[in-house]
Amino acid sequence: MLTNETIQSILTRRSIKIYKEDQVPEEELLTILEAAKFAPNGMGLQEWRFTAVQNKDALRALNEAAKQVLLNLPEDDSVPKPLKNQAKHYKDIPDFNFFYNAPTLVIVTSSKDPAISSPAADCAAALENIFVAAHSLGVSSCWINLLTRMSDFPEIRNLFTKWGISENERCYGSAALGYNGGPEKKAAPRREGTVTLVK
Repeated sequence: MLTNETIQSILTRRSIKIYKEDQVPEEELLTILEAAKFAPNGMGLQEWRFTAVQNKDALRALNEAAKQVLLNLPEDDSVPKPLKNQAKHYKDIPDFNFFYNAPTLVIVTSSKDPAISSPAADCAAALENIFVAAHSLGVSSCWINLLTRMSDFPEIRNLFTKWGISENERCYGSAALGYNGGPEKKAAPRREGTVTLVK
């Protein structure tokens, strides 16, 4: 297989779930977000917003809001099954923190408008740029999906509104950023049979 610096950055990046308290410097964070803005996107509309939360009180408030949502989910079919499963997973964890106490959380949002061609795909592409750019700068990361199912719960929406995220937008994913505070991780073996060449 051919390789270069970019390919090595992709192949050696890992999802990190233990973080040091050290904050990501602003210059590095802005560089990572600039890379996000250059992700491919449907029709070149760039219909996304990147909200980087570094304030400890804000992060604490967001984590508490998410916890309250999970603890108070209605017992009916209005709640998506994945969210119910996450609630069961986190319910008995006393030190619950859905972004693993990372010092920075980047919330990626886009329009709810169905006329926007591909907001979920656009935001996913931007998140991948975030992860690869972060790793290339020595910044660890983890894809966080919990907020994608919580955008319109009042506890979360109130914070989004406070941070300038419009009610016409929803979260399509977020990125925990910081510095690895645990052991180095090895990649899981890649599944075989997932590539087909048609020549």
